[in-house]
Amino acid sequence: MKYRLAALFALFALPALASDPVDLSFLAGDFAIHDPAGAEIGEAAAIEEAADAVIRETRKVGDGAPQILWFVNDEEKGGWRQLFVAATGRVRAFDPVSAAGEWPLVLGSETTLKDGTTARFRMTLSKTGDDRARRLLEMSKDDGATWTTVFDYDYRRRE
Repeated sequence: MKYRLAALFALFALPALASDPVDLSFLAGDFAIHDPAGAEIGEAAAIEEAADAVIRETRKVGDGAPQILWFVNDEEKGGWRQLFVAATGRVRAFDPVSAAGEWPLVLGSETTLKDGTTARFRMTLSKTGDDRARRLLEMSKDDGATWTTVFDYDYRRRE
Protein backbone atom coordinates (compact mmCIF):
# COMPACT_ATOMS: atom_id res chain seq x y z
CA MET A 1 0.00 0.00 0.00
CA LYS A 2 2.76 2.47 0.93
CA TYR A 3 4.43 1.87 -2.45
CA ARG A 4 1.18 2.66 -4.26
CA LEU A 5 0.88 5.91 -2.32
CA ALA A 6 4.49 6.79 -3.12
CA ALA A 7 3.92 6.09 -6.83
CA LEU A 8 0.72 8.13 -6.81
CA PHE A 9 2.52 11.02 -5.09
CA ALA A 10 5.32 10.84 -7.67
CA LEU A 11 2.82 11.11 -10.52
CA PHE A 12 1.47 14.37 -9.10
CA ALA A 13 4.82 15.77 -7.94
CA LEU A 14 6.71 15.31 -11.20
CA PRO A 15 4.62 17.69 -13.32
CA ALA A 16 4.93 20.35 -10.63
CA LEU A 17 8.70 19.98 -10.58
CA ALA A 18 8.88 20.06 -14.38
CA SER A 19 6.90 23.28 -14.55
CA ASP A 20 9.13 25.33 -12.25
CA PRO A 21 9.59 28.70 -13.95
CA VAL A 22 12.86 29.91 -15.38
CA ASP A 23 14.50 32.32 -12.92
CA LEU A 24 14.72 35.74 -14.56
CA SER A 25 15.97 37.66 -11.51
CA PHE A 26 19.35 38.07 -13.24
CA LEU A 27 17.64 40.59 -15.56
CA ALA A 28 17.38 43.11 -12.71
CA GLY A 29 20.03 45.84 -12.79
CA ASP A 30 21.61 48.39 -15.11
CA PHE A 31 22.87 47.20 -18.48
CA ALA A 32 24.64 48.50 -21.57
CA ILE A 33 23.13 47.08 -24.77
CA HIS A 34 25.54 46.02 -27.52
CA ASP A 35 24.93 44.95 -31.11
CA PRO A 36 26.41 41.71 -32.55
CA ALA A 37 29.57 43.61 -33.61
CA GLY A 38 30.13 44.70 -29.99
CA ALA A 39 29.23 48.39 -30.36
CA GLU A 40 27.29 49.91 -27.48
CA ILE A 41 23.93 51.02 -28.88
CA GLY A 42 21.75 51.59 -25.82
CA GLU A 43 21.01 51.00 -22.17
CA ALA A 44 18.46 49.28 -19.99
CA ALA A 45 17.47 49.43 -16.33
CA ALA A 46 15.32 46.68 -14.83
CA ILE A 47 13.72 46.21 -11.42
CA GLU A 48 12.31 42.99 -10.03
CA GLU A 49 9.05 44.39 -8.67
CA ALA A 50 7.75 41.07 -7.31
CA ALA A 51 10.07 38.09 -6.83
CA ASP A 52 9.54 35.41 -9.49
CA ALA A 53 6.53 37.34 -10.82
CA VAL A 54 7.20 40.81 -12.33
CA ILE A 55 10.25 42.53 -13.81
CA ARG A 56 9.90 46.04 -15.24
CA GLU A 57 12.49 47.27 -17.72
CA THR A 58 13.09 50.64 -19.32
CA ARG A 59 15.15 50.28 -22.49
CA LYS A 60 16.56 52.98 -24.77
CA VAL A 61 18.30 52.11 -28.02
CA GLY A 62 19.85 54.73 -30.28
CA ASP A 63 17.90 57.97 -30.69
CA GLY A 64 14.56 56.26 -30.10
CA ALA A 65 12.25 57.03 -27.20
CA PRO A 66 12.62 54.92 -24.06
CA GLN A 67 10.45 51.80 -24.13
CA ILE A 68 8.95 50.25 -21.01
CA LEU A 69 8.38 46.53 -20.98
CA TRP A 70 7.44 43.96 -18.40
CA PHE A 71 8.23 40.31 -17.88
CA VAL A 72 5.27 38.74 -16.07
CA ASN A 73 5.16 35.18 -14.77
CA ASP A 74 1.59 34.45 -15.83
CA GLU A 75 -0.22 31.63 -14.05
CA GLU A 76 -2.82 31.30 -16.82
CA LYS A 77 -0.21 31.10 -19.61
CA GLY A 78 2.02 28.78 -17.58
CA GLY A 79 5.18 30.85 -17.67
CA TRP A 80 6.85 34.14 -18.43
CA ARG A 81 5.29 36.63 -20.87
CA GLN A 82 6.74 39.87 -22.14
CA LEU A 83 4.36 42.83 -22.31
CA PHE A 84 5.09 46.16 -23.99
CA VAL A 85 3.32 49.08 -25.57
CA ALA A 86 3.28 48.53 -29.33
CA ALA A 87 3.38 51.20 -32.04
CA THR A 88 -0.44 51.05 -32.04
CA GLY A 89 -0.45 52.40 -28.48
CA ARG A 90 -1.90 49.15 -27.15
CA VAL A 91 -0.20 46.52 -25.02
CA ARG A 92 1.21 43.59 -26.98
CA ALA A 93 2.12 40.28 -25.38
CA PHE A 94 4.78 37.76 -26.29
CA ASP A 95 3.54 34.47 -24.83
CA PRO A 96 5.50 31.35 -23.83
CA VAL A 97 6.62 29.13 -26.71
CA SER A 98 9.22 27.06 -24.87
CA ALA A 99 8.04 24.63 -22.20
CA ALA A 100 7.87 25.90 -18.62
CA GLY A 101 11.30 25.63 -17.04
CA GLU A 102 13.04 25.18 -20.42
CA TRP A 103 16.07 27.29 -21.25
CA PRO A 104 16.57 29.38 -23.34
CA LEU A 105 13.25 31.11 -22.81
CA VAL A 106 11.37 31.51 -26.11
CA LEU A 107 8.37 33.83 -26.38
CA GLY A 108 6.21 34.52 -29.41
CA SER A 109 3.44 36.60 -30.88
CA GLU A 110 1.43 36.94 -34.05
CA THR A 111 0.24 40.34 -35.24
CA THR A 112 -1.09 42.20 -38.23
CA LEU A 113 1.40 44.72 -39.60
CA LYS A 114 0.54 48.22 -40.85
CA ASP A 115 0.46 46.95 -44.44
CA GLY A 116 -2.18 44.34 -43.48
CA THR A 117 0.11 41.30 -43.65
CA THR A 118 0.38 38.87 -40.75
CA ALA A 119 3.73 38.31 -39.08
CA ARG A 120 4.98 35.99 -36.37
CA PHE A 121 7.54 37.18 -33.86
CA ARG A 122 9.89 34.98 -31.84
CA MET A 123 12.02 36.32 -28.99
CA THR A 124 14.74 34.11 -27.55
CA LEU A 125 16.20 35.11 -24.19
CA SER A 126 19.47 33.45 -23.17
CA LYS A 127 21.71 33.95 -20.16
CA THR A 128 25.18 34.05 -21.71
CA GLY A 129 27.19 34.74 -18.55
CA ASP A 130 26.89 35.88 -14.95
CA ASP A 131 26.44 39.48 -16.09
CA ARG A 132 25.27 39.03 -19.68
CA ALA A 133 22.10 38.09 -21.52
CA ARG A 134 21.17 37.86 -25.18
CA ARG A 135 17.82 38.88 -26.64
CA LEU A 136 17.18 37.83 -30.19
CA LEU A 137 13.95 39.01 -31.85
CA GLU A 138 13.03 37.42 -35.18
CA MET A 139 10.09 37.87 -37.54
CA SER A 140 8.48 35.54 -40.06
CA LYS A 141 6.01 36.53 -42.77
CA ASP A 142 5.68 32.99 -44.16
CA ASP A 143 4.13 31.18 -41.18
CA GLY A 144 7.50 30.31 -39.64
CA ALA A 145 9.20 28.79 -42.68
CA THR A 146 11.93 31.47 -42.59
CA TRP A 147 12.94 34.00 -39.93
CA THR A 148 14.56 37.44 -40.24
CA THR A 149 16.42 39.09 -37.37
CA VAL A 150 14.72 42.25 -36.06
CA PHE A 151 17.35 42.81 -33.38
CA ASP A 152 20.08 40.87 -31.61
CA TYR A 153 20.99 42.56 -28.31
CA ASP A 154 23.79 41.63 -25.94
CA TYR A 155 22.98 42.99 -22.48
CA ARG A 156 26.09 43.60 -20.36
CA ARG A 157 25.66 44.53 -16.71
CA ARG A 158 27.22 47.87 -15.77
CA GLU A 159 29.47 47.89 -12.71
